[in-house]
Amino acid sequence: MAFSEDLEQRLAFLNLGDADRERLERLRPMIEKNADSFVAAFYRHLLSFQPTRELLRDPEVKDRLLKKQREYLLSLTSPSFDESFERERRRIGEVHERIGLEPRWYLGAYSIYFSLLAPLVYEEFGPDPRAAQGHLISLQKLLTLDAELAMESYIDRKQSELEYLADELAKEGRRLAEDYETQKVELRLTADRARAAEELASVATLVAGLAHEIGTPMGVIQGHAKLLENAVQGEDASWRLRTIQEQIGRISKIIQTLLNMARPGRTRRLPVELPALIESSLSFVREKLGRRRIEIDKEIAAAGTVRGDAERLQQLSATSSSTPPTPCPTAASCRSRSASTRRRRRSAWWSTTPASGSSRPSWSRSSIPSSRPNRRGRAAAWA
Repeated sequence: MAFSEDLEQRLAFLNLGDADRERLERLRPMIEKNADSFVAAFYRHLLSFQPTRELLRDPEVKDRLLKKQREYLLSLTSPSFDESFERERRRIGEVHERIGLEPRWYLGAYSIYFSLLAPLVYEEFGPDPRAAQGHLISLQKLLTLDAELAMESYIDRKQSELEYLADELAKEGRRLAEDYETQKVELRLTADRARAAEELASVATLVAGLAHEIGTPMGVIQGHAKLLENAVQGEDASWRLRTIQEQIGRISKIIQTLLNMARPGRTRRLPVELPALIESSLSFVREKLGRRRIEIDKEIAAAGTVRGDAERLQQLSATSSSTPPTPCPTAASCRSRSASTRRRRRSAWWSTTPASGSSRPSWSRSSIPSSRPNRRGRAAAWA
């Protein structure tokens, strides 16, 4: 008979040997005769308590329990003490852990077994109390060994579940820590954006107030200039009055642009004529370029129409046009690379042809390519 080292040590500690196995085998006829009444008494005892009664509510579970209890009772009379014996006892513990039976009920069942078997043993060996005592001691050793193996299996299974839950809890803790760090970064970014939005709102309020303060006196000047149209005489005076009115109009447009930037509305994607848009944008920068002795000679080739927000496209075009190219100091002409779309680069020529009636250079583009929306939907306008 092959013993595992662990089982051999257990048998030695309990002093459970061949003599005990022989005494247990002599109990088999008596146990077989009383097996049905024993199982019925054990079952009635289980029904006396609510937790065990709940487990036996299903008729199929009840029938299976009665069958298994009878098989276990008979196995007490023929223990093999080998690997199959140890595996079966441990399986019993796993089953009870799986169905949720608490250890107190499970361990108590071994005591019920002994209390129901003891009277039968004394009845069997009545004339010889020492023989009855020896058989009961052997029976107690075997029940103790069964309880040890089953409970250790119960504990091992429960420990495995706890380790699994601990691992899952650790993983969840790490995930929560990562989520916390991510949310902390997102919160910081949100706070930065909120702070930037607040600062922009303050700037917008300042710009709106400034535009209003400038717009009011400009309206007054415009009104008086209108009244002076019939009062001035001479071409030179009329030209100067028109110049004043034009510059007032330009200032009014700039003020309106500032107001639009300070109070941006919802984007409106409507058809926009590029020639008119470019002309309007150049009107904002023509005087600035003129002070730098740069004249603009524009030539627009098949510009066409795009869909977009006219006001925002004008802001983009005015911003791009407000930075003039650096003149080539000696060459007759110089080549300047234009901004490119992601599909291809476009180039333009700035010539140093003197302006009419002037010795200063006139910077002109040779051609204005048609606008094409880039990948972000923004039109590149050229002037």
